[in-house]
Amino acid sequence: MIGQASGSSLWPRVLASAVLIPAALGAVYVGGWVLAVWTAAAGLAMAREWVRIVHRESLGWRFALHALALGSSQALLAVNRPDWALGGILFTAFIASASAQARGERAIWAVLGIVYVAVPCLAFVWLRHLMPFGFETVVWLLAVVWATDSAAYVAGSIFGGPKLAPLVSPSKTWAGAIAGLAAGTLISIVLAQAVGASASWQFVGASVVLSVLTQCGDLAESFLKRTFGVKDASDLIPGHGGALDRLDGLIFATLGLGAFVGLAGHSPLLWAVP
Repeated sequence: MIGQASGSSLWPRVLASAVLIPAALGAVYVGGWVLAVWTAAAGLAMAREWVRIVHRESLGWRFALHALALGSSQALLAVNRPDWALGGILFTAFIASASAQARGERAIWAVLGIVYVAVPCLAFVWLRHLMPFGFETVVWLLAVVWATDSAAYVAGSIFGGPKLAPLVSPSKTWAGAIAGLAAGTLISIVLAQAVGASASWQFVGASVVLSVLTQCGDLAESFLKRTFGVKDASDLIPGHGGALDRLDGLIFATLGLGAFVGLAGHSPLLWAVP
């Protein structure tokens, strides 16, 4: 998180990370159905929080459509049809729009929720399937996001200072944002050198963009909670809040990286190959 925080939440945050980070890396390493199930479970947690924040309900037809989008897209990706998987998500969003309008409700939030949760979950597993460097690409993505979040949290807590976007989030600071950007970029350079690769300016630039997207995701989720008068998405993860609180930066970074790979046809890691 890009801001200040109380010291009382630090140790629960550290302990939760000590459990979740190895589990996430293990799922990424194994890949296949293990990663698909792990990602879908995270998506369901985010979907439940979304409908609670936006629609003030825990389950119901909106959550069922989220589950349909997540399950069908991961199943279609498993049979190597990412195009159908994305189409399935968009079709489910269309159903959500039609259902909301039939009830005289605004459709935008139902549609946005499905896209916001299911598309990055699809992109995350799809990136793992890349040949070559699928595993390495996802590890790099996670490293940048985690480094950005952690450095921003620590620097914001220690230094405080001017607010980054006070109208969106009163706790996030420029000190945290700058520290997060520096850490996200530095971890990329360190990872490249650790495997004997060259951190070219294109690769460093891609790392900067990922770090910025991570912070944009954090701000977007703060805007969502502020719009609907919610402090935390839930208390699912000690020290972190809910799944949306923890994964907000990863959502935007994954969408950005997935869009780049889809357009360019290769991972940015090709820029770091010696």
